[in-house]
Amino acid sequence: MTLVLLVNPPNTTQVLDERSCTLTRPEDLTDWANVPSLGVLTLASALLEVPGIIPVYLDGTIVPWDAILGFVEEHAGDLLAVCASMLTASYEAGLTLLRHAKAVRPGICTIAGNDHISALGRQCLSRQRDCIDFGFAGNEVVGSFRDLIADLSRDALGPPSRYPGLLAWTPDGLVRTPQRPEPLYTALDYGLIDAVYPHTPQYQANFATGVAPRLRELLSVDLRNGVPAELARGCIKFSRDDACTFCSIQYGGMWRNSVPDAARGWAVVEHAVRSGYDYLSLTADELPLTFGSLLREMRREAPRWWLGLPQDQRPIFAGYARADGLSSSRHAATLRELGIRYLMVGLDAGSPVSLAALNKPLAPARGGDPAYRAERMFQHNLDALDAARDEGIFLKAGFVVGHIGMTRQLLEENIQSICTLVDRGKEAIASSDIEVLSPEPGSFDYRYLTEPAFASAAAQRLGLTIADADVRDRIAVRWAGRDRLDREQAMADYVHAVMPELTLDDLAQARERLREHCRSNGVFVGE
Repeated sequence: MTLVLLVNPPNTTQVLDERSCTLTRPEDLTDWANVPSLGVLTLASALLEVPGIIPVYLDGTIVPWDAILGFVEEHAGDLLAVCASMLTASYEAGLTLLRHAKAVRPGICTIAGNDHISALGRQCLSRQRDCIDFGFAGNEVVGSFRDLIADLSRDALGPPSRYPGLLAWTPDGLVRTPQRPEPLYTALDYGLIDAVYPHTPQYQANFATGVAPRLRELLSVDLRNGVPAELARGCIKFSRDDACTFCSIQYGGMWRNSVPDAARGWAVVEHAVRSGYDYLSLTADELPLTFGSLLREMRREAPRWWLGLPQDQRPIFAGYARADGLSSSRHAATLRELGIRYLMVGLDAGSPVSLAALNKPLAPARGGDPAYRAERMFQHNLDALDAARDEGIFLKAGFVVGHIGMTRQLLEENIQSICTLVDRGKEAIASSDIEVLSPEPGSFDYRYLTEPAFASAAAQRLGLTIADADVRDRIAVRWAGRDRLDREQAMADYVHAVMPELTLDDLAQARERLREHCRSNGVFVGE
C-alpha cells in the first residue's frame, strides 16, 4: 500500500517549548479544534480518486503530537508523501513534522500549503529547502495537488507548469505556477476523519463544551456535531485586493468561488446532514454581499427533504458577514430563512479614522470622502446589530485593538466606540472575539512592518503619525526575508514602528478592558 499523510499541525507553542506567549495563547483563541479540518479533509478526499493511494487524515489539534511523529516512523516504508497545512501560528510545528519525515526516510516527499505558504512561499522554500520539497499557494489547488500525487506515485513527475499553484525548484531556480480556476471540491468522505485515528469523539467533546451550550441557551436547540460546509469561498473585499486588517486570509488571486447553483449547494448541505452533522459552519469569508444571489436562489429552491424537516430538527448554520451586508433587512431575512442563525461579524471600531486605517470601506467603495465612508460604516455596524436582533440572528462580534498610527486618544475613542456597540447590540451579540492586532504575513499590516515606504504612504494618506524612518528601517531589516515568525515579537515591533505613542502592553490592557465590558453586559468572551 502507498500512503499519503495529511496533517493539520497544532499551534507551534503547543508542541515546542522555545516560544513563550502571553497574548497569543491557544487557550485564548476561539474556534480552535472544534471541528474537522476542512482543507486537509478536502485534499484527502480528492486523493481517493488516485489509484493505489491511501490518504491518511490526522489533525494535530486532536491527535497527540508524539503519535503523529510515531505514525511517520512506523509507516515510513509505505509513505509516498507527508503534507502539512501551515498557518503562521503552526508553521514551525509543521516544519518539525516535515523535517522528522526526512530524517526517518529522505525519500518521503514533503509538501506544504495554506496561508503561511501562500504569503511567504518563496521565503519558506528558500530557507527550508532541506525539508520542504513542494509548496502550494492559494486555495484553488485541489486538482493540481491530486495530479502531483498521482504523478509522484507513477514516478512521472511533470514540469511545475503542469500543477497550478505549485512552488517548486527547477534548474533555473524557484518557480511559482499561477493558479487556474477550478470548481469547489465537494465530494468529501467524512469516513476519513476516523479511518486511522478516532477524531470525532474529541471533536464532539470540544463542541459540547464550546459553542453548543451557548447555542442551547440562545436558540433552545441541542446540537451535537459541527463541521465546516463549503458552498462558497471568498469575500467582496478580495475583489479589490484590499483585505481588511481583521482578515489575513491568503486567497491566492481568485477572489471568489462557489458551487454553480442552488441544487449543488443543497447537495453539500444534505451530504453533511445525512452524515450526522447538525451545526454547519459556512466557510465563505462574507456571505450577504459576495454570495447573496446564491443564498437567494437556495432560499427559493429549497428541496423537499429540507422543507419536510420540522423547524426544530433542522441543522443550524453559522457563517460570516460584513456589517454593511448584514445591515440590510432583506439580507438578514434571507439568512434567517435559510437557518443561518449565528454569524461572525467584524465590527472592528467606530472612530472614522480608525475604520479607514483598518481598511473597512463601504462595499462597494464608490469614491468620495474616506471619513464620510467610515462614518457610514459605523452606522452600518449599528444597523447590522438591529437587523440581527429583529431576525433572531445571534452574532459573534469581532474586534481588533490597534492599527497603523493609533494614538492614546484614538485608542480611547476606539474603546468607547466598541463599548457603545456592545451596549447597543447586547441583545444580538452572543459572544465576542477581541484580539490585539497581529501583523500576519500577507496582510497590509505585515507590509507596514516590513516595507517602510508602504507604511509611510499609508500614514500620509490617513493623516496619521508613525515612528521615524530610521526606527522603521531597523525593524524592517530585522524581518526581511524571514519565514519563521515570533508572532508576539512581530506584534511588539509593529506597535513600535507604527504606533509610537503606545506599547504592546497598552493594547493588551485595552483588550482586557473590552473583554471585561463584554462580560459585564452578559456577552460571552470566546465561542
